[in-house]
Amino acid sequence: MKMFRQFGAALALGAAVLASAVPAWAEVFTVAVVSDTQNYSDITLAQPRGADTYAQQMQYLADTRAEKNLVFATFVGDIVQHGDGQFRRGVDGAEGEYRYFDTREEWDIATRSIAILARTGVPFGMVLGNHDYDNYSWWEGGPGASKPLSGGRTWNLYFGPQSRFFAGKSWYGGASADGLNSFQTFTGGGKTFLNLSLEMEPPQSALDWAQGVIDAHPGVPVMVTTHEWLQPGPLDRSNGYANYFPGTDHLSPDQIWDRFIRKNAAIFMVLSGHNYTRPVLGVSNGENLRIDTNDAGHPVYQMIQDYQGNTVGPDGQPDTANGGAGWLRFMAFDTEAKKIRFYTYSTLREKHAGRNGEATFGVAPELSEFELDFPPQLLN
Repeated sequence: MKMFRQFGAALALGAAVLASAVPAWAEVFTVAVVSDTQNYSDITLAQPRGADTYAQQMQYLADTRAEKNLVFATFVGDIVQHGDGQFRRGVDGAEGEYRYFDTREEWDIATRSIAILARTGVPFGMVLGNHDYDNYSWWEGGPGASKPLSGGRTWNLYFGPQSRFFAGKSWYGGASADGLNSFQTFTGGGKTFLNLSLEMEPPQSALDWAQGVIDAHPGVPVMVTTHEWLQPGPLDRSNGYANYFPGTDHLSPDQIWDRFIRKNAAIFMVLSGHNYTRPVLGVSNGENLRIDTNDAGHPVYQMIQDYQGNTVGPDGQPDTANGGAGWLRFMAFDTEAKKIRFYTYSTLREKHAGRNGEATFGVAPELSEFELDFPPQLLN
């Protein structure tokens, strides 16, 4: 009996040593990034082809949530193509004739698809893109000097804090007074994370609200999701805000970096969409990575993932898929290796981007599949 007790004590000691070598929260968990889905919901494009792709993406997230240990999904905006509610388009070959569209159908396509994800219970966040504002319109020439983007009435109806997707959810932390900014919490590897979903080129009032959220969650690592942040070609931030919000107090990405991001040591990542290169034979680049150091000396990973210019479908031919072609970005957080592994997958084409040296989007494959070290914000 004494020998057994000694052996048991040695076994317990060995287990304790082993446990000390492996983080207590060792785990691989995944965050999904859903980019610019407007072409799937666009009722002027091939339907139900686009709507089916939208639903297929959400079903894939639902079906693989256990396998991937999916703990959160974030949408980078442009949920629909025409946020106005109605618009008109000229009839080909008929001068002065127009076809009128009621775009509630686009919001309904988005709602039906996102409901697939919502039913799983996986937490998720959403931000407005320029196409999602109440007064976005192509037939009037889009936003301009006399027409800054504004209005979130339709957005709040479908995806605001009182919508069926977020009201009463324990992981939905709340929203700004106008409902256009919100935050969510999620858990991965035993650690709580915070995601700030910020409207496109947020004004100072939105940043003040966001600062209050961070201050109320000391020590919690923070991701920021917004619509416009980075260019897909050069490493410049996207500062064309005057085209969307002329005469308003909305801020450019550089201003947001200086006033807010760099000053908050807890922010380790910024995710965005919006920008992509002109498609060539159905192939477009909408990926980039920029790393800057904040005032605390920590890296901030800034990424764009926008696949809306890609129309190569399952047959490998251009224009056989609505723009986006089912591409999704995944971020696998490996808490033992202390790495974040990024990969890109199309549910429509059933393939990964950037593997075997393939420049899937016409750029270096390393932009589609890569890994980054855990920043200090995740090591505390």
